[in-house]
Amino acid sequence: MSKKDKAISVTLNEMKVNDQVITEVLIGKQVIGQVTQNGDRFDAELTSDSKPFAHNKSFDESLQEILSAYHLHKG
Repeated sequence: MSKKDKAISVTLNEMKVNDQVITEVLIGKQVIGQVTQNGDRFDAELTSDSKPFAHNKSFDESLQEILSAYHLHKG
């Protein structure tokens, strides 16, 4: 038997810290990571780690990295 797909709400919150735009990634009310622009690259960081784990050319790729890592390592 296969499980039914469950719709998950992902929210993005942009905020400015020290003149740098940081986008928080939330599932429900839980912050799971953030995307930071660093020059022409985007750094993906999970909240459980203190260092970026992926450096990508686009925002969408960094967002996908965060969601994939979260679903791979949760629970």
